[in-house]
Amino acid sequence: MLLQLNIKNFALIRELCVEFGKGFNILSGETGAGKSILIDTIDYVLGGKFSKELIRYGENKTFVEAVFSIDNPELVNILNELDIEDEILIISRETTLLGKSIIKVNGKSVVLSYLKKIREKLLDIHGQHQNQNLLNKAFHIIYLDDYIGEEILSYLNTYEDLRKEQNLIVEKINELNGNTDREKLLDYIKFQIDDIEKANLKVNEEEDLKDEFNLLSNAEKISLALSKSYSILDSPSEGVSVIEGLSKVVNELSLVEKHFEKIKDKRERIEDSLYILEDISREIRDISSEIYFDEFELEKINSRIYEISLYKKKYGESIDDILNYLKNLKVQYDELVNSEEIINELNSKKIKIEEEMKNICEVMHNIRKSYAISLEKEIKEELNYIGMEKSEIKIEIEKSNNFNSRGLDDVIFLISTNPGEPLKVLEKVVSGGELSRIMLAMKCVFVDKDQIPTLIFDEIDTGISGTIAKRVGEKMYEVSAKHQVLCITHLPQIAALSDCHYFVSKKVEDGKTFTEIRTLDKYEKIKEIAKMTSGDEVSDVTLENASEMVAFAEIKKKEILKDL
Repeated sequence: MLLQLNIKNFALIRELCVEFGKGFNILSGETGAGKSILIDTIDYVLGGKFSKELIRYGENKTFVEAVFSIDNPELVNILNELDIEDEILIISRETTLLGKSIIKVNGKSVVLSYLKKIREKLLDIHGQHQNQNLLNKAFHIIYLDDYIGEEILSYLNTYEDLRKEQNLIVEKINELNGNTDREKLLDYIKFQIDDIEKANLKVNEEEDLKDEFNLLSNAEKISLALSKSYSILDSPSEGVSVIEGLSKVVNELSLVEKHFEKIKDKRERIEDSLYILEDISREIRDISSEIYFDEFELEKINSRIYEISLYKKKYGESIDDILNYLKNLKVQYDELVNSEEIINELNSKKIKIEEEMKNICEVMHNIRKSYAISLEKEIKEELNYIGMEKSEIKIEIEKSNNFNSRGLDDVIFLISTNPGEPLKVLEKVVSGGELSRIMLAMKCVFVDKDQIPTLIFDEIDTGISGTIAKRVGEKMYEVSAKHQVLCITHLPQIAALSDCHYFVSKKVEDGKTFTEIRTLDKYEKIKEIAKMTSGDEVSDVTLENASEMVAFAEIKKKEILKDL
């Protein structure tokens, strides 16, 4: 949900902070006041096209920051790629006159393409040329499948698993078929296998060799240190040894401990130390006898370490890497030797999987055909209610020869908005207002399944008034019960249903024009609706009518919520 917009030097806006509420948000104001500029700021900050005209005259850059709550589970997965786990999403975009843009998501710089991925999960803007999802034929099958729900979901999941398996098989077949110089490749792989096997490399061998090399390189120093240590501990050749001295101490203390009880504990501790030192002394003596300097062995170890380093340069950073590489080489070699047989097996498996996929696709096709009829009916009922009763909607489902991400079906929503006109794709609908109302009708049908948290409607009131305007407002309010809705309107019937009403105006200061926006309280909202009805001349009668319109709207809102 869009929580806040912070705007600086954008078109007629000098500096502005707007906070939006839940439910049905209305923006009204005189033509040219800058209502659509606010929609343009949202489009811009979420990756829309940039033009130098968007920068306020006399300034060298523009800045827009949008703050969202994270309400869409699909958005969470995208943000995880950026290591963003916050509950609030802050997106900012700054662009200079030279066209240089800085885009940040929660303080992290992102590229424009990534921002557009985020946008798809945040909001939809419905107005002239801004119904991206609706105009994109690739989304039509998604709309239909979302409408069908659980009945098709299990088939889609099974199909997706099979398709992944099929793609892996195709990749493997292409890999095996792509080796035109098969014999040369076999010779090269065999050479590498023989070369690595000839080295007879062992896991941890290099570490053991380095330890041994270090020991032999320092054998003389180590041997001398061990000999001296042993002599000090246990050899009487250099006076009294440590062990001999401690033994004498133990004997002396033993003679007096019966007369001096306190000394017994000290004697026992020294005696324990004596036994430990005797053990250590013997171990040092034994280790010392094993240490010797062998120049030939040292050279042999050094040569082996050098040989391993050459193999590491050719085949991997460690012996483990080289041995894993050898394992993969053997698999590749076997596959090439037996490539014809393997390809035949893979092709047989591929045919079997594709048969399963076709069977699932046939089931999904029939399900879609069945549900398309009821979906057409529901959309038609919604279109009738909002004044497009002359429209005809058709969901065309055609089988293709190639598997796609959802089977073999191509789904296209076709519409005719006037009697006698042929059915045509939605992108051929010229009127932005008609397109917005078509989208509104579809949103009403999909309201329980659509996860896009915020919807923005611009131009939806084009060419309507009276009862139809009231119905369009009611439908938008119905959608706003489960989504945040922002709507620009000139019609009092729609504005009366608002949860939050924002008034957009212009003022001139020091010869410069500025767009302002403020939230209306209940009385100001009634006064604004009165102006929408009768113009600037607001009488007591028009105020009373506006007040009555708002009161009836509140009753209607409660009825709508009760029926949902």
